[in-house]
Amino acid sequence: MRYLLLFTFLMLNACSLLPKRDEAPAEVKDSSIDAQINAQNDQESIIQTVPLMSEAVRSLYNLAQQNYQNNQFDKALAQLERAYRIQADSPEVTQLMAEINLHKGDYKQAHYWATLSSQNSPSKGKICEKSWRILAIAADLLGYEANQAMALEKKESCIVKAPNRY
Repeated sequence: MRYLLLFTFLMLNACSLLPKRDEAPAEVKDSSIDAQINAQNDQESIIQTVPLMSEAVRSLYNLAQQNYQNNQFDKALAQLERAYRIQADSPEVTQLMAEINLHKGDYKQAHYWATLSSQNSPSKGKICEKSWRILAIAADLLGYEANQAMALEKKESCIVKAPNRY
């Protein structure tokens, strides 16, 4: 029994000699929010518009997407902030910033960036629809019912359906 107590004491003491972890645990995407953000619409819009993005902004955006996929949210946000300073009217940049902030749990920032994204997004197509969807999610999480209802209504107007052919 004495040896067992001595062994336990030595093991616990040895644990205190291990280096402490200074970094925070890795951030992880919330699968329920991810499912809402990437929900597939039953009907695709026949009109797709893609806003122009400068080469420097496109490069930063692509790097940020890679970091976001690797759950490096802060690094991705830093790259997107640089891209935003270069081209503030890029809805894809602000849309991704809103998406990342949703995953970080910072719903007010997500709402702010989603609002900018929806203001600068094209009026039709996937980017338009996703901008309004992200704004609706952020508004819902903040309890902004009027904003959510408006965003859901605007989201539907982004989709242009093909006319019936006879």
